[in-house]
Amino acid sequence: MRAARRLLPLALGGVVLGASGAFLNAPVPANAYITQGGLDWAWASPLPAAVAPLDLSYQSAQGWRLPTAAELANAPLATDFMKAGANVPLAGTDPVSGAYFAVPNANLTGPAACATPYFSASYHHCDWADGLGQPGGLWAQPGDVGFRDQLVVRTSGASSAIAPVPTLGGGALVLLSLTLLGVGWLNRPRQR
Repeated sequence: MRAARRLLPLALGGVVLGASGAFLNAPVPANAYITQGGLDWAWASPLPAAVAPLDLSYQSAQGWRLPTAAELANAPLATDFMKAGANVPLAGTDPVSGAYFAVPNANLTGPAACATPYFSASYHHCDWADGLGQPGGLWAQPGDVGFRDQLVVRTSGASSAIAPVPTLGGGALVLLSLTLLGVGWLNRPRQR
C-alpha cells in the first residue's frame, strides 16, 4: 500500500507530461509536410492564423512562415497532401503527434500529411473538406478571418543544420515540479 502511494504521483505526472507533448518544440517530420514548387508546405491549422494564432516561436527557426498571397496562388491541393508514408493513416491518427483529419470525404483515399500539432497547442486536426480543391476548400489568405485552413511554408531543404534539442514547455515543467514535490511529501518522515 505504501509503495502504491509513492508510485501514484509519479504515474500521474508521467501521464500528464506525456499527454502535453512537446511537438511545438520539435522539428516537423518529413512525413508531415509535402514539397512542391521549391517550397515545403505544411497543413498547420484548421483555422486561419488571424483567428487561431499559430505558435511559430520554434518553427520559425526551422524556416517555417506564413505564405504570401503570391505563394498561395500556386498552393497545393488538399489531395497533394496524400502520399505514401504520410504521418496520418487513412481514417486514423498519427501515433506520434496525435494528428488526424476531420471532415473527410470521398477524395481522401490514402495516408495524408497533417502538421497541426507542431504549430498549435489547441488543435491536433486538419479539416479535409476545407482544403483547396474540396467542396468548401480555399486555403486561408493573409489576414483571413473565415473558416479556412492555414498552410505554412519554407524554402525546400531549409531545415536547421544543427539538430535541435526538444525541451519541455512551461506547463510540463510545472507539472513535473508538482509531481516531484508530491513524491517528496509522501516520502517525508512521519511523526507518531
